[in-house]
Amino acid sequence: MFTLAAFLALPTLGLAQQQTQAKTSAVNRGLEYLNSRRAKLGLTEADLRNPAVPSEYTDADNGATHLYLRQRYQGVEIYGAVIEVHFDRSGKVVASHNSFVPDAASHARAATAGLSPEQAVAAAARALQMPAPQSLRIVKEGTATEGMMFSEGGISLEKIPVKLMYFRQPNGELVLTWNVTLYPLDAQHYWDARIDATTGQLIDRTDFVVREEASFAALAERRNALAAAPAQFGPADTKTPPVGQRTTATNSYNVWPLTVESPIHGNRQVVTNPANTVASPFGWHDTNGQAGAEYTTTRGNNVHAYEDRGNRNVGPTSNNYTAGYSPDGGAQLVFDFPVQNRVAANVNQDAALTNLFYWNNVMHDVMDRHGFTEAARNFQAFNYSGAGRGNDFVQAEGLDGNGINNANMATPSEGFQPRMQMYLWDTGERSIVATPANGTPITIENFAGTTFGRRLSQFGPGVSGKLVYAGDGCTDPLPNAAAVNNNIALIRRGNCNFVPKVQKAVAAGARMVIVMDSVANGPLLTFGGTAPDTNNIRIPTVFISRNDGEKLVSAIRAGEVNVSAAAFDRDGDFDNGIIAHEYGHGISNRLTGVGAGCLNNAEQMGEGWSDFFGLWMTTKPGDKGDTPRGIGNYADGQPVNGAGIRTRPYTTNLAVNELSYANIGVAPYTAAHSIGTVWCSALWDLNWALIEKYGYNADLYAATGGNNIALKLVIDGMKYQGCSPGFISGRDGILKADSVNNNAANAGLIWRVFARRGMGADATQGSSNNLTDGKAGFTLPAAVLSNKPKLSTEDLMVYPNPANEQVIVRMTASSQQPVAVELVNQLGQVVQRTSESAAVVQREGVKLNTANLPAGIYIVRLTGSTGTATHKVVVRH
Repeated sequence: MFTLAAFLALPTLGLAQQQTQAKTSAVNRGLEYLNSRRAKLGLTEADLRNPAVPSEYTDADNGATHLYLRQRYQGVEIYGAVIEVHFDRSGKVVASHNSFVPDAASHARAATAGLSPEQAVAAAARALQMPAPQSLRIVKEGTATEGMMFSEGGISLEKIPVKLMYFRQPNGELVLTWNVTLYPLDAQHYWDARIDATTGQLIDRTDFVVREEASFAALAERRNALAAAPAQFGPADTKTPPVGQRTTATNSYNVWPLTVESPIHGNRQVVTNPANTVASPFGWHDTNGQAGAEYTTTRGNNVHAYEDRGNRNVGPTSNNYTAGYSPDGGAQLVFDFPVQNRVAANVNQDAALTNLFYWNNVMHDVMDRHGFTEAARNFQAFNYSGAGRGNDFVQAEGLDGNGINNANMATPSEGFQPRMQMYLWDTGERSIVATPANGTPITIENFAGTTFGRRLSQFGPGVSGKLVYAGDGCTDPLPNAAAVNNNIALIRRGNCNFVPKVQKAVAAGARMVIVMDSVANGPLLTFGGTAPDTNNIRIPTVFISRNDGEKLVSAIRAGEVNVSAAAFDRDGDFDNGIIAHEYGHGISNRLTGVGAGCLNNAEQMGEGWSDFFGLWMTTKPGDKGDTPRGIGNYADGQPVNGAGIRTRPYTTNLAVNELSYANIGVAPYTAAHSIGTVWCSALWDLNWALIEKYGYNADLYAATGGNNIALKLVIDGMKYQGCSPGFISGRDGILKADSVNNNAANAGLIWRVFARRGMGADATQGSSNNLTDGKAGFTLPAAVLSNKPKLSTEDLMVYPNPANEQVIVRMTASSQQPVAVELVNQLGQVVQRTSESAAVVQREGVKLNTANLPAGIYIVRLTGSTGTATHKVVVRH
């Protein structure tokens, strides 16, 4: 039995001993502030005694200090019990968030751990349906309350941290648990689990992996109904320069560069010396803070980009590990590789991985200059400033073989490496052509694949060979195994499972397997399998209809048949918007709260921030806010002006994207991606409102320009919003960031933007873990209204404009009387008049019928208790 008293008697290397004088000062100031408000917070003196300090840092640009304290009871930290205290440059507290447990002593169970740390790891693996760990050994010593580190145990991609912590149950009871972090070998989850220290039961778990299947993968079927997708690469991109004309510029990358979203949005260019001299002072291939590159491949301080077609998910051992292939730029760091259309994705892998490396690095550098710094827990192997922990560069896995039509990002706590996985995307461009020795070729274009083995698209220019019928494939070995060897096997469905059929064909030496249905008019299903049964399958398998299969069987009986099969995927490594989106998950997870596990609540806006980063990084001079922007158009095979993969395209035009906080909790705005679409819609409005005020700055590393101000507010806003934020918390974080950074110069503008999307002064959030208890509000706060006592044009929203059949009129201002809404023609005649309460005009708007009006210019006139405002509208039929 392990008792808490015994643990506490062990030598300790407390965090306080490692703090600098400045950090100690911040902690002392924070505790002084909290103790002065202890009664208001409902905390006892013991609740604030000797807290842990999981994080504390100061932003160099604005001087703000961010302090995070975790509650302890009898020396044991309480999971999720964190107080944040944020100071401005002068030391004044500007924001704080409290989730400490009031009177923790009255809620804690007896502090006795019945499981050893090793037993806790085994219990966690069992509860998470992972194999039992083998040969566990401690690789980093520590007391139970400090935490210790175990080896991978054959089940985890990373070493296994274990720490004794209390966990707060829904009824308020504090249960003693072991916090165990496990990264399964398939990299599909990164579990942070709480295991009851007495019973070994799983109490709670969170997943550091954010994946996109809820939106990205679901688009595969829809894509098949679209018209032919545009070519993957334009003529200028695929043109091969004559021998000797390949670029020789040192430190150069042939990529779709910053602001070009994908190959359908612009041309590839050779960029030279792109590293920002502040964010990456020794270039992108340095890892030791000294002149000279440590790597000539797509690896450096911020990211290692490599292929992982085999889904090996190789984890790091110390700072060296054997990952997949990375292109080599040579001593001069020249990364200039060709691309081709209608080839297997691996043919273009050098160009793809170069693009993935470049975009991870520009994301690092741009975000560093706007507040995602070393101190603020960014992603770097070596931290030049000495702030932060380092050793957590991004592992960017291109052409990832774990699936299709998807992408994901795993973001553990600082000091542990994030992993980005970029998948291939099914374009639907595929065919099987069977050519009988005597007869007409048979072309099959409708077939399904499998979730195991290699995809047909990974073989370029395809797979060819003699077609051999092998019956139902259930006999071991196949009765005609010699004939199947080095050929393509045709197998009939039925009598045994799908995977064993393919295994027998593999054992016979087949180059490919075609399984034909045994049921007429059955659906074309994607068959799956699990390891270890599928481990030896390294050939493509497809599933065709019974009708097509019988044609092939008949042709084989008539004579020899040769088959050529090919499929062509799109590589997500060329969709820069998706790369930025995935990287964005790392940003929002590291900047919110203590830097991990703070975006697991229902109303969290992670997908919205990520979409915003993708849009922001690909905005060009001359772009307009009312132009609809889609997400994932290239990967999804849509044209540039396609709707993208969200429920609405992003635009400031409310006639195209009318989403507001009122949509949250109403299907489909109950899922993470749809919730994020609402949040990003507000952030996108904010970006363009600030551009309208300050202009657009093409230097994305600068501090000036409305676009750069907007990004800085979004980045810093995350630092002030607290753990488990909802929409109103996020809005308030941005307002606080503007107060600290700009002396609240943009407060009125920010309020107008958010009120327009239902996050006004009268909006309420309720619990950020409940999607149905919030209330949208569209009014401006009194302080903003008092600065503009009279109704003005900027208080009005009139859309669509131009209008056809109707126009909607909304306002953000208040009115103590019903609001009169009039439509006036150019002769000054009122052609429509109505009246409605201010609440309705704010929330829903007033609809004016324009279907029968002559085309032309009209004036919308709105009158309330604070005056009259007008707005021009064009009627066009």
